[in-house]
Amino acid sequence: MPRATELSLRLALDRMARLGATASDIARQLSLPLSTVRGLIRRSLQAEPERTAGALQPRYHGCGPRPLAAPPLLESTLELRRQHPRWGAGRIRVELKRMTFQAELPSVRTIQRWLRRHDLAPAPPGRPQGRSWQRAEHPHDTWEVDAADQKRLADGRMICWLRVVDECSGAALSSHVFPPGLLHPGALRNGASRAAPLLQAVG
Repeated sequence: MPRATELSLRLALDRMARLGATASDIARQLSLPLSTVRGLIRRSLQAEPERTAGALQPRYHGCGPRPLAAPPLLESTLELRRQHPRWGAGRIRVELKRMTFQAELPSVRTIQRWLRRHDLAPAPPGRPQGRSWQRAEHPHDTWEVDAADQKRLADGRMICWLRVVDECSGAALSSHVFPPGLLHPGALRNGASRAAPLLQAVG
């Protein structure tokens, strides 16, 4: 509809409203949606009489989708990914909580959508490779101490065991089995100091 014709229609609507016609009557006579009529009547009544024509001018500049405001923490999220390309959405969410102390944080899925929308590729899968591990080259350079607690035997008894293995040769230097409670802190006979004699054979 041309702008002049649309303005004339709106001015006619204003005259009808000032003469006492209801919004329903105006909508029916002018073949307009009731919500549109009510909105135009509200605009005309809020304007001064000499400015009614200006208030009823079509507002084409206000049509169409409006740009959405940036969500809270969006920039912080993107900056964290740029600084740490290997961080996934879960790690970024943890860091956001440490940085902002906010109770309301975006979910992991939301952070993933933000990163994808801003062309920040997903973090590489898996954990980053650590430093290369080198096995001990000489016997007794490194001992590995392993323990198991509250293991049930076939007869129902509970045991614990402590084992010391040489890393270079793989030889078991000591393997000691004892009942639960022997190393527990508390009474003197069950104090943690009892752990030392267990290692005397290899210490």
